[in-house]
Amino acid sequence: MQFNFVTKANEYLFRPEMEALFRARHVVYAEELAWVPVSADRLEIDPFDTPDAAYLIVSDDSGIVAGSRLVPTHLPHLLSERFPNSCNLLPLPRDPFVVEWTRGFVVPSRREGAGLVLKAQCCAAVMEYCLDRSYPQVGGIQDAKWLAIWKRMGWNVSVHGDPIDIDGEAWLPAYFDVSRQALIGAQKFGRLTGPVLAPSNQRPMG
Repeated sequence: MQFNFVTKANEYLFRPEMEALFRARHVVYAEELAWVPVSADRLEIDPFDTPDAAYLIVSDDSGIVAGSRLVPTHLPHLLSERFPNSCNLLPLPRDPFVVEWTRGFVVPSRREGAGLVLKAQCCAAVMEYCLDRSYPQVGGIQDAKWLAIWKRMGWNVSVHGDPIDIDGEAWLPAYFDVSRQALIGAQKFGRLTGPVLAPSNQRPMG
C-alpha cells in the first residue's frame, strides 16, 4: 500500500493518480451518495479543489483505494461556504495553519473486513503530514459516528457545533489537535509500526 500527499509542488508526478482520485470520488459522492450531480466526465471536482489543496492518495496494485483532501481554513472551504452556521459552540476556524479535512472515502470494494483499519491508516497519514508541517489542528464537518473511534485513538477533539442532519445522518463541525500522541494512537488502531508516507512527502528542509 502506498500513501502519498499530492500538492501543487509535486502534482506533475501524480497526474494519472489525481484523475483516478477524482473518478473514485465521483463514484462515492455523485453515484453512491448523490451529494453532487453526476458529471458527464465522471470526475467529482468542486470549488475547493484549488492549487492550495493537498490530497491524500492511497493506492495499491489495483489502483486507488482511499483518499481525502486538506484545505487551509483561511481560504474558502466546505465548512466556511456550505455550513458556516453549524459552528454555534466555537468560532469557525480561519487560520492558514488550521486545515479542513474533507472528501474522505474508501472505495466500496475495500470497506469490508479491514476497512476500518484502512481508515485508521488514513488518519495516521493525515496526522503524519500535519505534524511535519506544524499544523496545530485539522478537521471540518465530520460524521458524528466517528466520535467514538476518535476517542479510541486517543484524539483530543474540539466540537464547534451541535449535530446537523445531512441525508438523515448526524454530522458536526469538529477539529482535532495534531500531536505525536494522536499519530501514535492512529498508528496503533491502524496496525502500523511506523510512518506510512513516502519520503518525498516530507517537507524540504532549509
